[in-house]
Parts: sequence; C-alpha cells; structure tokens
Amino acid sequence: MLLSALVGLAPPAMGQTPAAGGVPSLPADSYERQPTLDILHYDVAVEIPATGSEISGRTELLYQAVVADLDEVRLDLGAAMIVDSVRVDGALAIFRREGDRLTIRARTAAGTRSRAVVWYHGEPADGLIIGQSRHGARTIFADNWADRAHHWFPSVDHPSDKAAVELEVVASAELEVVGNGVLAERTEIGTGRARTRWVESAEIPVYGMVIGVADFAVTEAGEVDGIEVSHWTFPEDSAAGEVAFGRSTEILAFYDSLFGPYPYEKLAHVQSATKFGGMENPGAIFYSQNAIGAALSADADGREGLTSLVAHETVHQWFGDAVTESDWNHLWLSEGFAEYFDAVFFEFRGGSRGRGPGELARQMRTRADDVREFEAAGARAIYAPGAGPGEYESLLTEMNYEKGAWVLHMLRRLVGDEAFFQGVRDYYAALRDRTAWTADFARIMEAASGQSLERYFDQWVARPGMPMLAASVVGEGGERRLRIEQLQDGPPYALVFDVDLRWDDGSERRVVEMDASRVEVPLPREGPVRVVLDPEGWLLFVDRSLPTE
Repeated sequence: MLLSALVGLAPPAMGQTPAAGGVPSLPADSYERQPTLDILHYDVAVEIPATGSEISGRTELLYQAVVADLDEVRLDLGAAMIVDSVRVDGALAIFRREGDRLTIRARTAAGTRSRAVVWYHGEPADGLIIGQSRHGARTIFADNWADRAHHWFPSVDHPSDKAAVELEVVASAELEVVGNGVLAERTEIGTGRARTRWVESAEIPVYGMVIGVADFAVTEAGEVDGIEVSHWTFPEDSAAGEVAFGRSTEILAFYDSLFGPYPYEKLAHVQSATKFGGMENPGAIFYSQNAIGAALSADADGREGLTSLVAHETVHQWFGDAVTESDWNHLWLSEGFAEYFDAVFFEFRGGSRGRGPGELARQMRTRADDVREFEAAGARAIYAPGAGPGEYESLLTEMNYEKGAWVLHMLRRLVGDEAFFQGVRDYYAALRDRTAWTADFARIMEAASGQSLERYFDQWVARPGMPMLAASVVGEGGERRLRIEQLQDGPPYALVFDVDLRWDDGSERRVVEMDASRVEVPLPREGPVRVVLDPEGWLLFVDRSLPTE
C-alpha cells in the first residue's frame, strides 16, 4: 500500500523469542488472538442490491483446531451486520454478539477440521464501500486495510492468520466483478442479475480479500511468464488508465526476475474507490480513482509518480501479500520493501531522470529527507509496539516506509549486492504464502551473507533515531587528522561509510569503520580540504559538520 511466526520454519514455542536485536518475534499489537484456531479457507458470498447499501451475506469458514481443542470460535464481524443463523458441520450452532465480535460455540478436537457457515445481512459501516464513481456511476469496492474486512464478512481480521478464499457476488448483470484469483464463474441468473465467482487458492491475508463491482473497461495488457496482466478502468478513464499503467508488464517482469516467480494466478490493475493511493490486494491491485483519472493531464513528474505507484504496489505482491508480517508492528517488512524496491526498479530500468547508481542515490536522498523531517519532532523507532485494532493507520508513517527502505539500502551496502539479492530471494522462497517476523528476515540474510546482523537490526529497526555525525580537521602541520564524532544520544552506532577528501587539485576516498563515539583518520597532505561524508548516499544520518575548508 502507498501511503506466522517462524523459528527455523516452525512456529515458536509460547514465550520463545528468536533473536533479532531488540525486535521480538512475539505478538505485540493488541489484537486478541486465538492461537488454537487456524482458518484455512473462506467462501464469501454477498448479494449487492440494485439500489441502496444493505447486503445479504453468507460466509463459510473451513478451520482447524491446532495445539489444543477448541470450545468456541471467535470471529470479527461488524456490529452493523445482523446474524441470521450459524451452522457448524451442518448443525445449528449457538452464538453470541459483543460489539464487533461473533463467538460461535463449537467443539473441535485438536488436529481436526470443521466448517462454520454464517448467514447475515446489513449495511456495512466500512470495508465494503458502496457509492459512485467519479463519473456518477454505481460502484462497490472492498477496501479492507488494515482491519476493515470484518465490516462486511466474518473473519479473523488480522494478518497472522492467512487463508485461501472464494468470492461470490450477485449483482446487476450490467456490471463487471473483479476479485482475487481466477474467474471461475459468471452466470446470468435472470431479472437482470448475474453471479460471479473468483477463486484464490493461495493463502492470503484477510485485508487483501476483495471485490470490485463497476462498469469497467477491461484491457488485456499481455502476459509475463504466463501471468495475465489486465487494466480495469471506468470507461471514461480508459485512455488515462493506459497512461497510468503503461509500464505494468515491464514492472511485473522485472520483479518476477528479481524476487522469484510471481505468487498469484493473474494481476489486475483496477481503478477503484480505495481511500489510499494504492492498495496491494493479491492479484487485484486497487488504485485511487482520481489518481488514475488524472493521468492524461499529469506532467512528467506526475506520470513518473504513477509508475512509481504501480511499482510499489506490485512489489507488495511478493512482500506484504505472499510474505506477510505476522504482527502489525513489523509493517516495515511490507512497506519498507515496497518503498525500496520501487527505487530499485528505477535504478535498473530507468525513468525520465535516467537510471543506474545516480538515480538510486537520488531516490534514496529524497526518502532520507523525509525521514529527517519526520524525526525532527523526536527520534522514532521502526519497531514501536502499541497500536491496536482500529488504530493501525497510525503506523503509516515514514518509519515503516522511507526508514524501512533505508534499512534495506544500508544492508545492501553492508553485505554486498550478491548476498543481498540472494537473501531477498531466499526470504521469499522460504516464507511464500506464510507469515514472518523481522527475525526471520535477519536470520535468512545472515545465512546469505555469512555475517552476524543482530546489532545491525537492533540499531536500525529497534532503536529510535539515527546517527548524528560531525567531521572536523584537527591538529597542525603534518599531524593534521580528520576527526569524525557521533553526537546523538545513547551509545555509538556501528557504521561503515565512505568519506571523500577533496582538495583544489584532487581528491581521495577513504572507507571509515566506526564503532565508537569518535574516530580520527590521518590526512595525507596539507592545504584546505573539503570533507564529504557518505558521498554516494549509502548511510542514513544527520550531518552536523561545520565547514572544513
């Protein structure tokens, strides 16, 4: 989006915390989990009226009791949804409602599976947005992030429990329906109505289980490694959509080669009513209708921004959707990855300002400025537990986006390109369709690089703020030295960075390894010298240096 617990490859025992610096691999957001329940499959059917906003729904859930017996199943379901009846394994079941919680009494022995079916109706308070397009036509779009899916279907509305899903929609036959997965059915059922069913066989997070219902113009953009790419726009905006999504197949091909095989059956780019700039629903990315509609009138920067948006959301298909953070406080594993590899696309494939290391440095300088501006009000950490249900949008800050991107950028420099990109591929391959903690990524990157990275993730993910460096020239005559100091509060960071020493008639580059509050480097010659810390932009820091010439 713009704006699983595993140790080895198995869940940690209760109370066990795999090391990743100061970033624990235990639940830290305040969602009330049910650790003995695992939802395996959702079958969500909704009927959309021709007018009005009251839906009728039926959701069937296949679930398993793990570790211990289940006496009840606790699901999230918006208070506005009225439950008509519930059956478990074919028998009527007793249930109770408390706010946005539906609790079903059902005995399931450990290791066995059951099916619960919930019939309900009502007007969704959120999550399923029934309204009009920017052109005044009727539209219905799911917009679930972060925990808004439960407003229109019963679920475990948290990323820690992924499942396969089937989505069935009965709506006006004049409208098209898009969803996750592959189209399994579209049947005219009379009286101007049609039934459409989409089936997603991979386990995906609940926030990404979506439908879009509108009058769409659908363009087949081509295939990438057997994956069909399509553009779904309002008919009035079809030309704008071709501009906005103009590099969609190129973007998919790039990431498919970089990360490993694309994880889903198709990729639809959809103009929608999402309140975000883009929403990375697996196989069906939704974009702000106004952003797409304005593509024709956008200037060069605006069109480049749309390419960046498409790249960002496409990265999420691998990181966020296929590999999903197990706890919202590890959101950087989603947003930081999308933000960084968006920049990497322009590094390798280029844009209006060029390509290569210079373009990557330009992209990352912009993101560094955003982090510094955000932290001007106080040092922050990426891992900052505390958000709870209904509060997760507070995590959509520069910490998880831009600073998360910088964690990856600096790690790339630390371990080298070969180990970095291999580690990212290994992380995806090991955890595809599963959930992850920061510790999982750290462990896999350690294996790829042969380096201990505990301190690295501790200081960049768990620690608030960033280094503040000051360079000065000390001493006289032939004993002059370059002094670099860390001025931030707290212990020194462990850093490796380049320094350029520039005279009027030449320059010299040094690599500085710094694990203390101060380091001094002999200067090889006389004369006024200008010192440039980190000239190629591989370190996130605040420069407090005074002029050195």
